Amino acid sequence: MPAIGLQLYTLKNVLEDRPATLARIADLGVTSVEPFRLGRSELNRAARLAEARSLKADIDAAGLTVSSTHARLPDAEDPGWFFEEMAEAGVPIAIASTPEALPGFTRDALVSADGVGRYADRLNALAEAAAAHGLRVGYHNHDWEWTPIEDGRYGYDVLWDALDPSVVAEVDLYWAQTAGQVPAEVVARLGERVELVHVKDGPAVRGEPQVAAGQGSVALADALDAGRDSIRVHIIEADGIAEGADIFDLVGESVAWLKERPGGERDRRLPV
Repeated sequence: MPAIGLQLYTLKNVLEDRPATLARIADLGVTSVEPFRLGRSELNRAARLAEARSLKADIDAAGLTVSSTHARLPDAEDPGWFFEEMAEAGVPIAIASTPEALPGFTRDALVSADGVGRYADRLNALAEAAAAHGLRVGYHNHDWEWTPIEDGRYGYDVLWDALDPSVVAEVDLYWAQTAGQVPAEVVARLGERVELVHVKDGPAVRGEPQVAAGQGSVALADALDAGRDSIRVHIIEADGIAEGADIFDLVGESVAWLKERPGGERDRRLPV
């Protein structure tokens, strides 16, 4: 059964005491985490490695594991520093959280067939380099990838046709529905590529507050069922919540929904 994860961006406003925060989410039933802000090329090597080791130590101390990370990815021609950092942090999969996570690309990278082709070529080259280091790369969607391109297809779908099978699909179910897609159909089309999903809920309207899983309008259960043969981690996330709401309540209620829904989770840890 999939593990229950948490994208640490969800806790961006309460991470000042990272060890205590990680211990608290472990107590709520989270078993793995997905960090963010790794791959910061503006830091020197020593600073990057020191932060990676500190992060890993805090995660280990809380009894958690790392499913993946959102990161600023390197150029495929010179990725060594990045893979070194990923190894220190214990990260198996580095995810491009937006198109501009790859150097040289902007948010509109997938709005033309040419842009999609260039992006896929770059991500494929990085995937090949990562494999030599025992790592993988992946892509995480928002809502803007579902833009029709020249042949009438969506940039998101054309991208996956062009990507190497080793590239992991991390489907954000909330943003898929916000884009007017049916999340279960997105997951089903991508099949075994979908190892990770972002489980978040709300009105599926950009800029509106999000809520605990199962309390909004996103068709989460159908999507999780569609990916039951491939998804390894259900990653809870919220980009923003209502004023006065408690983010730890959202995490706890989302964990409970994942465990209690029909066909729900068995609480287990990812292999180290």
